[in-house]
Amino acid sequence: MVKISRSATTVFAFTFLGACSASSSGPAATPEPMLEEMETESADPTTADGIFTLAQADRGEALFKSTCSECHDSADWTETGFRGRWEDQSVYQLWYYVNERMPYDNPWSLSRQETTDVLTYIFKLNELPAGEDELATDDDSIDDYWIAWNPRLP
Repeated sequence: MVKISRSATTVFAFTFLGACSASSSGPAATPEPMLEEMETESADPTTADGIFTLAQADRGEALFKSTCSECHDSADWTETGFRGRWEDQSVYQLWYYVNERMPYDNPWSLSRQETTDVLTYIFKLNELPAGEDELATDDDSIDDYWIAWNPRLP
């Protein structure tokens, strides 16, 4: 049988008791979330975030009246069916749909800027807020946003 010296036992006991009783008076500290985690938890930007300007929507309105109104009424773009179809979709998906199919008698005839302007007019019709910057016309910028017809609650 191995004998442990009294001093070794005492040192072990005090070390063990010290470790067990070294609790803080409050709850254990939790580490701060890393910046990358915080960024991924933020909501994706949507059409409710003011992603177009009023001037851009006004250009879209003029084009809508001169080209699109031959087949469409502005109310077509605010109906529940339309809104439900595009809710939570990428802005690019709606942009591409308009660009690829409109006008009906001459698809693909609208420039990227014209398609974007008409799209912002649709956003304005749906009472989405305008912002300070125009919605860009390149695919990557357009694809950064999601369609949300109702503004976010604070």
